[in-house]
Amino acid sequence: MTDDDGYIRLPRRALDQIRLVHLVSGLDEEERTGAMGAVHSDISGYTEWATTSAPAVSVGWDWHIDTLSRPVSAACRDTPRSNVMLVDEQGRDIGPDHTARCLQRLVEALEWKPVVLDAIGFR
Repeated sequence: MTDDDGYIRLPRRALDQIRLVHLVSGLDEEERTGAMGAVHSDISGYTEWATTSAPAVSVGWDWHIDTLSRPVSAACRDTPRSNVMLVDEQGRDIGPDHTARCLQRLVEALEWKPVVLDAIGFR
């Protein structure tokens, strides 16, 4: 159900049932510094995933790749953004912070890294 505030309200248990598909991923603009010579570079970007159901649940997050780490791997930078607000058994909002933590666990369980790295052409 969608309310006037744009949120799709879902009970917590329903979050475990949604299946997200990749929509888009991209790179952030590279920040240039005045440094000369070799510099450490972070590769960062964004990704957006959604359900194919209507109304579509959308979840997006920022990520980064630390080029000094081995093996190279992507990691979330911040909590996910979404049009979901989780509700308790009485249908009351559980709040954006708790919803964001639940969405973070959803993202952590999702096999998003290879999909995103492929989408940006990272080899």
